[in-house]
Amino acid sequence: MGKFFFNAQEYFERLCNENKLAVAEGFHFATCPGIENLEGVINELRKVANFFVFDDTTEGQNFRGSSGGYFRKRVFTVSLLRRYRINDMEDREKQLAVCRELYTQIVSRLIKDKAGCDDLIYLKTDSIFYREFNKYMFSGCTGLCFMLECSEPENLCYNEEQWQMK
Repeated sequence: MGKFFFNAQEYFERLCNENKLAVAEGFHFATCPGIENLEGVINELRKVANFFVFDDTTEGQNFRGSSGGYFRKRVFTVSLLRRYRINDMEDREKQLAVCRELYTQIVSRLIKDKAGCDDLIYLKTDSIFYREFNKYMFSGCTGLCFMLECSEPENLCYNEEQWQMK
């Protein structure tokens, strides 16, 4: 197994705990095995109103870069969720605006950190996909999710000693 340069879960948990807006608004860091399983997190909204959710699964790909070397691409998903008063679209928009602002602050921190941290050198920050949840996705909950790509060097040199040849 190759070395991962970037521990995304640890990094995003730290961002959640260090961001003044996230702390002031009571965002709770949680992990979730895929966006399709956010329902389990949302069930906790009775106890916690705001979530900063890191998808602890990843989809990956090995590919050959333009320089000829091989890389391991990993994609991470983070969801920012806030509870709103059901059937109150004005409150929904207000809560979504908080998620948008937090997202903007996180992206600006990613760009700053990438410039000064070797662990983030392979993180792709020039294009970050995000999606806002529509009003029908989760009743009483709004927010958005964003995805980040990280492509780290991978040693795919064949080692004959790893095989039993018959």
